[in-house]
Amino acid sequence: MKMNRRDFVRGAAVAAGAAAGAPRLLAQEPGATVDATVRHQQMDGFGFSEAFHQAAFWRMMPAEKREYLLELMFDETKGMGFSILRNIIQDGGMPKGPFNESGESIEPEQGKWNWSGDEDQVWLMGEAKKRGCGRFFSTAWSPPAWMKTTRMVNRGGQLRNDMYQAYADYLAEYVLGYKKHFGIEIYAISPANEPDFLAPWPSCIWSGEQLAVFLRTALIPTFERRGVTAEIIVNEDARWTDLSINTILDDPACAKAVNIVAAHAYTDDYTPYVPLCKRTGVFHQALKQGKRVWETEVSADGKNITNITDGVYWARLLHTHVVEDQVSAWLWWWGASIAEKSRGSLLGIDPKNGTYELTKRLFTIGQYARFIRPGAHRIEATAMPDKDVDLSAFHDDASGKTIVVAINRGMQERSFPVTLKGVTGTRVTGTRTSATESHGELKEMRVKQGTWRAVAAPESVTTWVIA
Repeated sequence: MKMNRRDFVRGAAVAAGAAAGAPRLLAQEPGATVDATVRHQQMDGFGFSEAFHQAAFWRMMPAEKREYLLELMFDETKGMGFSILRNIIQDGGMPKGPFNESGESIEPEQGKWNWSGDEDQVWLMGEAKKRGCGRFFSTAWSPPAWMKTTRMVNRGGQLRNDMYQAYADYLAEYVLGYKKHFGIEIYAISPANEPDFLAPWPSCIWSGEQLAVFLRTALIPTFERRGVTAEIIVNEDARWTDLSINTILDDPACAKAVNIVAAHAYTDDYTPYVPLCKRTGVFHQALKQGKRVWETEVSADGKNITNITDGVYWARLLHTHVVEDQVSAWLWWWGASIAEKSRGSLLGIDPKNGTYELTKRLFTIGQYARFIRPGAHRIEATAMPDKDVDLSAFHDDASGKTIVVAINRGMQERSFPVTLKGVTGTRVTGTRTSATESHGELKEMRVKQGTWRAVAAPESVTTWVIA
C-alpha cells in the first residue's frame, strides 16, 4: 500500500514519540474545527483552456447543446461556475491536426498587425463573461517564427537576443489590441508556456535566467511605458517546480513587477493515478515574497476514465495544491474538447454527431469552482477530520458565506461533527458528487451551539455552504 505525505509524517511523529517513551495516546473522536478568524490565501478562481481550436469545435455544437454546455461550465447557479478562462496567443504554428494547430499570429511580419483569425476564442470569452466568468489570461506557446532562432514556431527554438524588445511590444500590443478591437480585458499574460519542454507543437525554450533578462530589460519597462496593466505570470513549467521561478524572483526588478507565479502539474509517470507527491510541493520563496501561486494546467494521457475514482483523484490533487501548497488558482487543461476518448478534457464533445460525454472529474472539480468564488479566503480547518477524509474551508466576505469541502476517498461513509469559530451563519446546505450523484442537493441542516454534523458518502466530494 502506498503512503501519502501526510500519512508518512503522521506515522513518523507517532514512531518518534514511542521511541522517546511517550505514553500511549487515547484515540480521538473524529471531528473538524473550522475557524474563520484565521485566514490564509485569497482565492483567484478555477478554470480551464480551450486552446488549439477547441473553442471552434465547441462553437460547432448544435445550438441547444452548445448553450447547455456554456451554462454547465460557467454559470455558478446552473453549472460549475468556472471563473478563469485561459487562452493561447495565436502564433502562426504550422497545422498538424485538430489538437495542436495554432491560428495566424497577430504579427505575422514585423510591424504588420493582424486582428483576424481568433474569432472562436473571442466568442468564447464573450459567452463566458455573460455567465459570470470575468478573468481571462493568455499564454504564448511561442513567439512568431520570425523572432526565433529556428525561424519555426513548432519544435522549440529560442527567442533571438535581438528580438527581446520586439517580443515585448508584441505582448503589449496583444493586451491593448484585444481591449481596443474586441472589448476584452486580459487580466494576465504569460510569455512562456512550458519553457522547459521541447514540444513538437508551438513551443519555445527559455531558462530562468533568460526570462529574467527579458522581463527586466524589455517586458516590464514596455508594459510600464505603454500603460499595460495586465499581470505578468511566470513560469508555467510543465512540471510542478519553482527552480526557474526562484531565479526570476532573485532579480529585484522582476520580484517587484511579478505578482503571480505558475507551474503545470504533469509528470513522467503515466500510470492512471500518479502519487500526488509527484505533482505537488510548496513554492517557499514565492510565498515568502508574497506572490500568488497558480496551477495553470494539468490533465492525463491515456484512455478516458469518467468514473468517481478518477473524479476523487483530481479533487485530491486540487485539495493538496490549495491547502498544502497554498495555491490561489487552479486550472485544468481543456474544458470541452473533441478528445473525448482521453483524459485531457473535463467533457468530450462530438460536433459532427452533436453529442457530448460528461466526466465525474468535471463535477468533483466543480464542487470547488462553483462555490468558492474569486475573492474568498481559505480559512483554518482540520485537514483530516476522519479516516480517508480531506477537508478544507473558505470564507467569502462579499456573500458572508462559509464554504466547507470534504473529500472521502474511502469506501466507508464517514460522519463527524464540525465546530465553527468566527462563523455567524446557521443554515447548512450541501451539494455532493458521488458514484450516483452529480451535484446532488442534500437536506438542509442547522448549526446548533456552533456545531453541525457532516456526512461524507463513500468515494465522494461534498460541499457545504453555511449562511
